[in-house]
Amino acid sequence: MAPPALNAFAVTSLVTALLVCLAPLGLVFGLVALWQIPRKGQRGKGLAIAGVSVSGAVLVLAAGLATVADFRVWTLPARDDNGAVTQPGWAPVQSLDVGDCFTPGAWMRERDTPPLGKGGVQVIPCDETHRAEAYATFRLAEQEEFPGREAIAEVAWQRCAELFVDYSVDPEGSGTLQTYYFRPDEVGWDAGRRTVLCWAARPGDAELDGSVRRDESDFDTDQLAFLSAAKPMYVVTAQRPAKSPEQDLAGAKAWAERMATAQAETIQRLEETELAGVERPTERLVAELKTGLPLWRKAADASDADAFLKSLRSVNRHDGAEHVERIRTALGLPASANQR
Repeated sequence: MAPPALNAFAVTSLVTALLVCLAPLGLVFGLVALWQIPRKGQRGKGLAIAGVSVSGAVLVLAAGLATVADFRVWTLPARDDNGAVTQPGWAPVQSLDVGDCFTPGAWMRERDTPPLGKGGVQVIPCDETHRAEAYATFRLAEQEEFPGREAIAEVAWQRCAELFVDYSVDPEGSGTLQTYYFRPDEVGWDAGRRTVLCWAARPGDAELDGSVRRDESDFDTDQLAFLSAAKPMYVVTAQRPAKSPEQDLAGAKAWAERMATAQAETIQRLEETELAGVERPTERLVAELKTGLPLWRKAADASDADAFLKSLRSVNRHDGAEHVERIRTALGLPASANQR
């Protein structure tokens, strides 16, 4: 007499169970086989049991790994009594505090940065390697309708550049940095969110190995006097439009006008400030800036993009960078970002 037929579902159950991605099917096939075998008098009960067991084990293991991964991703950073991060952790963007150091995703490093309510970041103690630091928040003007991303960008880019100088009294001393921001989206706006979070990072994938925060207590009197004099120019320089003069001549000219005003203010502050031991390079810096001042005004009156860029190139020849470096060195300040 011929032996009983081998149940096809039993064989399929074991095979699919061994293929990890098909383990759920292996479990189903095994249960079907166990139901059919006694009713049809077939062989393969051992294979079906093995298929169900292996599939179940694979599914339990996968569920455990998913739970561990989810726990790791959303374990909040540990903080001390002052709110400083002491242990790394993952957190939603909207939970970042001013002074937090973190590593953003590559998708976040766009001029039109993502909304506050979306995405998470790894928050890290500032004395450990990281890529970004949150440095300021501000509230947008109240209005009922969502102003749109472009309107928010225009305000946020300017304001975040200005606020960075308050957070880092000597921004040039921290090396090359770029400012970014997280903004409210339309859904958040309708829910009452009006806050913009400003953050700074090095261009590309370069990392930071410490905080970029520098307050007045980190500097002596002469250092502070020089940094205060240079502040107007630094702020407006950081607000340089993203669009080229060819794309937005009016925006470029408006920025040049602000640069002329800021440079005039810096000149006045330098002339009114006594910096012991650096009188000569300060005089030379003032002379260079005075030479460049009418060139900024010429750029502000440019008739086209070519004329604007020509004036800008002339301005760059009178930025006084070498005198700035002499002053910084004599005062004990680190070299500027463009000299490293």
